[in-house]
Amino acid sequence: MVSGDEGSIHGKVRYEQEKGLWFEATLPPEEQVAEFLMAFRFFYLQKESTHFPAVLGIIGKHTSQPEAREALKVFRRKWEHCLFGNAMNICLNDKPITSSLLLDLWFNAHYFHSDVEKEMELTELKKAFSEDFAKFMLLDSAFEASKVVLKIYDSVRGLVDEHFKKTNPTFERGCAKARSPSIPS
Repeated sequence: MVSGDEGSIHGKVRYEQEKGLWFEATLPPEEQVAEFLMAFRFFYLQKESTHFPAVLGIIGKHTSQPEAREALKVFRRKWEHCLFGNAMNICLNDKPITSSLLLDLWFNAHYFHSDVEKEMELTELKKAFSEDFAKFMLLDSAFEASKVVLKIYDSVRGLVDEHFKKTNPTFERGCAKARSPSIPS
């Protein structure tokens, strides 16, 4: 969903003098949205061992270079402010619409739980923007946050592979088997 055109998302804020202001969005099929959010939640939920801010903290504890520590701070800020890449701020009734708020409302009122209070807040958000645009904001937040996760993954993958090669000599052979396709005889 993150890489394919079929799963791409688009949002528009439109205005015409006769019609006023309205919000539109193009979204992938709901099955793809739910599948993506099911995978993403492991990085978002605080009780998960893969909670991204906790992972950044662990990496920071094992980092001695000031440049690397500063980079981790930048990644944390990007994670916290991922709605529209923090290029625009949106408020509804003087309450900022943030990626954390969107994830909290959608996860707790729609996708994973049935919290009545969160459902009321989500309903207000949908009324103000449209259901599709509210979901577009959710997906934009999750996509942008996923990009940060992937950047960290790409940054530390070589270090982790190297560590496991040293501590487990069979690791490299196992990785080679996993990477090479099996050809039936």
